[in-house]
Amino acid sequence: MPLQKLQFRPGVNRETTSYTNEGGWFDCDKVRFRFGTPEKIGGWEKYSGKSFLGTCRALHPFVALAGENYLGVGTHLKYYINEGGGYNDITPIRETTSAGDVTFAAANGSSTITVTDSNHGALENDFVTFSGAASLGGNITAAVLNQEYQIARIVNTNSYEVVAREVATLNDITIDGAYTPTPVLANGSDTGNGGGSIVGTYQIQSGLDTTVAGAGWGAGTWSRGAWGSPASLTAVGDILRIWSHDNFGEDLIINVRDGGIYYWDKSTSSAPFQRAVELSSLAGADATTPTIAKQVMISDRDRHVIVFGCDAQDNIGVQDPLLIRFSDKKTHWFGAQKLPTRQVIYESVRALR
Repeated sequence: MPLQKLQFRPGVNRETTSYTNEGGWFDCDKVRFRFGTPEKIGGWEKYSGKSFLGTCRALHPFVALAGENYLGVGTHLKYYINEGGGYNDITPIRETTSAGDVTFAAANGSSTITVTDSNHGALENDFVTFSGAASLGGNITAAVLNQEYQIARIVNTNSYEVVAREVATLNDITIDGAYTPTPVLANGSDTGNGGGSIVGTYQIQSGLDTTVAGAGWGAGTWSRGAWGSPASLTAVGDILRIWSHDNFGEDLIINVRDGGIYYWDKSTSSAPFQRAVELSSLAGADATTPTIAKQVMISDRDRHVIVFGCDAQDNIGVQDPLLIRFSDKKTHWFGAQKLPTRQVIYESVRALR
């Protein structure tokens, strides 16, 4: 049988079926057409030499008024603003303790630090930053303690454990997306409790990177313990950590699905970036400002802040998944930013039940 030249039409046609699209391309992956013939795309280029913690569930690129390019990155552990390839942690704070509410305990030869803080409300994998601590007397110095830590294990409602680490910024020990501290072992002189001036600053609770319930089968690390043992991981809810975010001018309004609503002011973007704050904490906010929602959205023309599945004016803190509220159109100035009068938000529409 003589050879026959096959001539295929360029481009991918998905309007028909693969059978009827004879002589054409119906499906391809990582392929482009050049001069009428297909060729493979030349691979992926890494966006940044730096990395972030957690599984990314939301991206939001935007440009500030001065032309800076930003990328909002929401993961199941944190929220970042990427600028120039660097990831700036703006994860909101949920609680800051009073001085003296936190104490430490170490064991000789171990890097595990037991932290006591009554009703801490933290979850495994949450992040907390300590300040005001004194040395425990040996290798666990004040500089070692006064850092940001990821909580390794929850002991009970009043205590948890972290792994003492060498002094470094969290960005420096985030390697290929993993938290990679170098442990510091306590010695026999580490018998102190850190003093009476320790302050713990807790970031909002981390979320799940899987839809498996936090304490159920399949949660946590494989082969973490004896066969059939329950997961030590404890997390609220059983859905992925999902973020919604939108621009209010050059600033951001950020929402954790079924969680808090936060505001990031671009004017705080000089290094180090300031963290996002609760919307209800802003100047001009009142007692009716929503504090919980499923999703936020900003109307692109009039800057109405639209909040879906939020709490009602007369029942703040209690979520109604069918309630939609939005801000008024009138605005007045707060500092250098233009925000809605009453700061957000009048009850507007309740979906039909």
